[in-house]
Amino acid sequence: MTRLMPRDPRTVARDIPSIVDALFPQLTPGVVLHFNNTSRGVLLCDAVSEDLVAQSRLQHAMLFELAFAVGEQCLDGADDIDWDAALIVAGRRQRKHFDARVPQALSEIDKAVANHVGENLWMMVEDVAAGRQVKFAPRIPGYQWISTGVGDLSCGSTLVEVKCAARRFGASDYRQILIYWLLSYAASVEGRGEEWEVGVLLNPRRNEIVEVRFDELIATVGAGRTKVDLLELFGWLVGDHAARTIERI
Repeated sequence: MTRLMPRDPRTVARDIPSIVDALFPQLTPGVVLHFNNTSRGVLLCDAVSEDLVAQSRLQHAMLFELAFAVGEQCLDGADDIDWDAALIVAGRRQRKHFDARVPQALSEIDKAVANHVGENLWMMVEDVAAGRQVKFAPRIPGYQWISTGVGDLSCGSTLVEVKCAARRFGASDYRQILIYWLLSYAASVEGRGEEWEVGVLLNPRRNEIVEVRFDELIATVGAGRTKVDLLELFGWLVGDHAARTIERI
């Protein structure tokens, strides 16, 4: 019997936006702008100079994955950055999703950018956590052919997704946290996990945080559907996508 290959939740949100768009049709540019305008920064953090970023010869995806690894070391209480360990972690993560080119050595510019972004990440996550324990790679439950995955960070019932783009947050970023919420809600209904209550988009490159309760976000973009309605529609959309995909195989 032909079966659809499992897909990671992050990949589903990125590569099959039609599913999320059908569930949340009011996630329009104007709504994205509205939530972006609620953003805040952290007083002790500064945005990273784009001129400095441009001087690095690393792929940007690798550069900011390196910065994330630096931020993790800071959150773990490291006094000094272990650059070799950070590079190993960044390379391993990049290879999961991209054809990563891991450098043999890091320049001082690479380290300066990664250190600045990493320290921003550390202070911004501490600000969001407000004394709660920070968890790395929180579990994102699977559903039907959507496999179990991991997020970036969490603290209690708050999910934190880190972005390091030069732009402000876009619809794709909101789609990602919405699909993560919906997967958590499905798991909570089935007794397999807890529902995320708050979603945070955090950009340590820009010193920008958007923090929103999922109930508010869903009420704004969900076309008046209840959580139960959304879950039923989600189940139908996921099943329909699987059936149409299998027909093409």
